[in-house]
Amino acid sequence: MHDIIIIGGGPAGSTAATLLARQGYKTLVLEKAKFPREHVGESLLPFCYPILEELGVLPQMQKGYVRKPGATFSSIDGKDETHYCFGKVIEGPEYLSFHIHRARFDHMLLENSRNNGVEVLEEMTVRKVDFESLSDGAVVHVDDKEGRAHTFPSRFVIDASGQDSLLANQMETRVPFDQLHRRVAYSTHWKNAKLNDSLQAGNINIVHLEGEKLGWIWMIPVTEDRLSVGLAVNMSYAKAQKKASPVKRSEFKEWFYLKEIQSSPLVAEIIEGAERANPVAVNGDFSYYSTRKFGDRFALIGDASGFIDPIFSSGIYLSMKSAQLLAESLPKWLEQSDKLPMKEVYDSINGAYELVEKMVTTFYDPNSIRFEDVHKLQVYDYEKFIAGMSIWHLVLAGDFFTNYKKYIKAVGLLNNDRKIDQFKKLAGYEQDESANVICVARNVQQQLSSNASR
Repeated sequence: MHDIIIIGGGPAGSTAATLLARQGYKTLVLEKAKFPREHVGESLLPFCYPILEELGVLPQMQKGYVRKPGATFSSIDGKDETHYCFGKVIEGPEYLSFHIHRARFDHMLLENSRNNGVEVLEEMTVRKVDFESLSDGAVVHVDDKEGRAHTFPSRFVIDASGQDSLLANQMETRVPFDQLHRRVAYSTHWKNAKLNDSLQAGNINIVHLEGEKLGWIWMIPVTEDRLSVGLAVNMSYAKAQKKASPVKRSEFKEWFYLKEIQSSPLVAEIIEGAERANPVAVNGDFSYYSTRKFGDRFALIGDASGFIDPIFSSGIYLSMKSAQLLAESLPKWLEQSDKLPMKEVYDSINGAYELVEKMVTTFYDPNSIRFEDVHKLQVYDYEKFIAGMSIWHLVLAGDFFTNYKKYIKAVGLLNNDRKIDQFKKLAGYEQDESANVICVARNVQQQLSSNASR
């Protein structure tokens, strides 16, 4: 009997597995695919840095991946843009995050789990988790690649199955976010693109699509010769386009993807003369969460617990940080029946997801401040404006878990004209009760600087 079974070997599962195995727990990872395997999500946040360091994979990351100094938000024609540089708020090497090739990255993390004593079984598809047969554990029912059935008993089960959301579907607790439209994403890699200065520097570039599309285009320099270009739009818009398209159903995704990314003069210029390296991949209806995240013998982490939107590259960090926090609190649950640490962990996790949801909602809200237009804000105290903007830089860098309550308040100031005026006050026009968020930003800067100097 295993102490812990983890369903899924992606970043959430492998992170939890490594950290729990180091604490002496007999840990099994059941992964349905054979790694390496392709996956979407190719950009990390700076706050991943200490987790990668703790896992022991940072040297491999530094040698093998493109560094990411920040994010650029652009209008569709590229005439308006604002650069968010993580070095403005984070001192030391950790301000440079990474762009990754997911197949290589996930495989590296899973092999690292093996090297730390985790048993990993690939090409094993979990069908269900039985919580009735054992009074002090659970039985995981699995089919191997030959279709043969297996059962694995365990004291505790962690669902890190990604968007399969195995336990949420089994418990019927998976629901959509109320304020987020259903969206669909199309993506592929391009070779020999003509990178602009921002992309050459390593920035991710987010191109805003307004109107009925309510979406965006991403450009990520994942390697020296590969540019990931993806499109996310309202599902209703994509369906209407499919119904009216002049091409066969089987040709729609290629036609639609090319039409939409080339609707941006900025993107069209960058990919002119480039060639696609892969077929177009489609990921749809990706915003959801589970109303139940943990119980006496199970916990959900990463995309299995919820997924909001890829706009801010938050998914991998949310997954890995949640896994790290769970691995820290689970021993008290298992050995001392102390439920308080687990509850506190999920309060923090839920707060982080709420903050990211607020950020995403703000981005899509046509009445909110445009991320690419922030540089146009007219303020009279530049130093205080920079202090206020450091809040936004820190949130974009991944400071989701510790200060989420104050950041949620700050993000809430950006949703309409009246609140934008309040944001200007926060940034320096006058002091009000919200201005204490600036102090949070400064404290985080000081803490990060202190950590970097050790």
